[in-house]
Amino acid sequence: MIVRAQTLLDKTPHPDEAQIRRHMEPNLCRCGTLYAHSRGDPASRGPGRRNEIMKDAPVDAARRHFLVDGSLMVSFAMIPGAAALAQGTTEAGTFEASAPKLPGSLKNTPMLDAWIKVGADGRVSTCTGKAELGTGVRTALLQLVAEELELPPQAITLITADTAATPNEDYTAGSHTMADSGTAILNAAAQVRGLLVASAAAQLGVDAATLSTRDGAVVAPDGRRVTYGEAVRNANLHRNAQPGIPTKPPARYTVIGHALPRVDIPGKVTGGPSYVQDLRLPGMVHARVVRPPGYGATLVSVDLARVRALPGVIGVVRNGSYLAVVADDEWRAIVAMRELARVAQWKDGQPLPDPGTIHDTLMRLPAQEIVVVDQHARSADAITTLHARFSRPYMTHGSIGPACAVAHLDDGDMTVWTHTQGVYPLRKGLAEMLAMPLDKLRCVHVEGSGCYGHNVAADVAADAALIARELPGRPMRVQLMREQEHLWEPSARR
Repeated sequence: MIVRAQTLLDKTPHPDEAQIRRHMEPNLCRCGTLYAHSRGDPASRGPGRRNEIMKDAPVDAARRHFLVDGSLMVSFAMIPGAAALAQGTTEAGTFEASAPKLPGSLKNTPMLDAWIKVGADGRVSTCTGKAELGTGVRTALLQLVAEELELPPQAITLITADTAATPNEDYTAGSHTMADSGTAILNAAAQVRGLLVASAAAQLGVDAATLSTRDGAVVAPDGRRVTYGEAVRNANLHRNAQPGIPTKPPARYTVIGHALPRVDIPGKVTGGPSYVQDLRLPGMVHARVVRPPGYGATLVSVDLARVRALPGVIGVVRNGSYLAVVADDEWRAIVAMRELARVAQWKDGQPLPDPGTIHDTLMRLPAQEIVVVDQHARSADAITTLHARFSRPYMTHGSIGPACAVAHLDDGDMTVWTHTQGVYPLRKGLAEMLAMPLDKLRCVHVEGSGCYGHNVAADVAADAALIARELPGRPMRVQLMREQEHLWEPSARR
């Protein structure tokens, strides 16, 4: 996509929307990144750029009429033009104009201080339930807050995906971070600024309309200043956001749409601690898991005493057919894991299906049919009804770094550091697996060195949690071996 976009810009430095769509259509990614930008998400706009992307966008009529009959199992988003929306009509008919609604994730978590916090010392922090997956969203979200509160980005603390601190935004997927979290943060920041200005106006005895903000303070025309820390003392941020509150006009942007060095890059290119694989906590120990040799294999016997006697081994965990070893050093854990695998005896399970006939196998398994779209009854105008199955081979994910997690059970409370794409769904799954109350579990996202699709981040978090429960009191680090990372991949049988 990047190369194709560059070729377009080389030919046409300022393409219009039709040219962008026509040129980029063959290379759209599955997460719809182009359209995330095309919709005019705040961080992708330059100064003064208007969100006119979808206005009167042409629709491919041939594609729309391809299926006259039956249920669509794959849908294409046909967004009505801006003119149709303004008139309250679409091709499907008319709709009633509705009152303004809270944007993005603000609908589900409307409290302002869930998104923006201002301390008595004037320090500003912002929270998002979305995770940084290497796409630069940490930097983009900081730009939004910096723009609305007129602060330098480096003066803002961003907290991401922590079940003890951030809103529940489910999974980070589908290029929804800016549309969901970004719009929530932008609007929350605008309303917080308004409350701080109103508080400062009351303290200064002036009309709020005469005040401006810059560098963490509200400033009067005569030069008097009220810092955000002073203003927040009389501003209640623990209140519901209101819909329809205006944000800063794009023509006045000084941060959004301007280059800002990504905050996550320096550590990554200098070898600094950037990923969950780099996490080191006081008293931390290392664990390795022994996986079965095949799907459905069961553990018959194992010489645990032999492994416990190895240097540095702290403990061996067996739970049914689940095997793991814990040591005071990562290499010792690996040596013990290999010995544990050698002395374990397994009963073979069912072989995996042949990749060449996997789709036939799937058709024979129990299934639930889910209708995605069924807008039309059987049409008498249908000349031909087409039936087809589209498939592609299963692929190895192949993350750069093997999956890793750290779990710590301390006085009945468990914290899990993980590179999952959804800390709240993971917490729910771990609570069910461990039979623990949700309020006793905390999941904290830390970047992983490879994330796109299913890369067993949640699986290794479950490993760490299971082992930490058996040996509480010390942080438990579990990292998969490269062969383990691929052993259970869909293409592993090959």
